[in-house]
Amino acid sequence: MESLTRIEKKRISPTNMFVTDCITTALFDLLKNKPMEDITITEIINRAGVSRMGFYRNYTSKEDIIEKFIFKCFFETIDEIEQKRSLNFNVPNIMQTTLEKFKQYADYTKILLDRNMDAIIHRCYEMGAMYLANRQNKSSKIREYSVCMFIGEILSIELCWLRNGMKESPKQLAKIYYKLLSLHAKAK
Repeated sequence: MESLTRIEKKRISPTNMFVTDCITTALFDLLKNKPMEDITITEIINRAGVSRMGFYRNYTSKEDIIEKFIFKCFFETIDEIEQKRSLNFNVPNIMQTTLEKFKQYADYTKILLDRNMDAIIHRCYEMGAMYLANRQNKSSKIREYSVCMFIGEILSIELCWLRNGMKESPKQLAKIYYKLLSLHAKAK
């Protein structure tokens, strides 16, 4: 996997967004009917209508497509949260924004879950969170573990919400999450 710094730079100034969108869409379309190990690069580029060179200019493997897609979603969420920070942005508001972005990409996440690819989602969330923590130059073991714990909580809630049919609105679930945090804090 390439470094997150390089991925972050790519997300800021994408050189070939159309090609990457076509490739990502093609892979997810194929994943609806086939497991990842049965999908070939040739199938992906044929479905996407791009050249093999276009594929390898943007990706190193099939897994790289998934990872970069998850990082793209992750960084979009972070960007939105950072843009809203000045608007009295507290924990429930941060969680609501996170859940709204997750809902936007829920169909893709469902495909990954149906293909038992939860681990790649978790790894990408954790790497994204560690990248953000390190970007702030406040590295410590406590911070590292707290970031991992927080990301695990968020991902678990998102995946549980998806598996339960996303019946609650992002705002309702954010309030539930905040209540759980408050109860946990009181229990200490």
